[in-house]
Amino acid sequence: MTTMPKRSSVSDTLRSMSGSALAGDNSRALANAAETWLSATAECHREMMGFMSMRLDKSAQTLRDVLDCKSPADISAVQSRWMEETLRDYNAEMAKLMAIYTSSANGAAGQKK
Repeated sequence: MTTMPKRSSVSDTLRSMSGSALAGDNSRALANAAETWLSATAECHREMMGFMSMRLDKSAQTLRDVLDCKSPADISAVQSRWMEETLRDYNAEMAKLMAIYTSSANGAAGQKK
């Protein structure tokens, strides 16, 4: 007496093909996510390098200004100005970096659809 298998070989083949198609979709999604992340990271690195260069220039100028000071009050004024500019610059830079990552995340979310 012969028995029929519970599953046909055709359905097994179709099932394995749909599984590999699903894996391909996952691979594509992973590749897109990695590309988006790397692009945002590279853009942030460029932005940070420009920022650090600008801040080093400002700090060097502050040092030159301190060396030109004639009194402790002048030094205090230069230091105060440097602190205010530094805080403002860092706040602006953080806003730029957040905008880069937000834009990247929104672009990646738009690619999912």
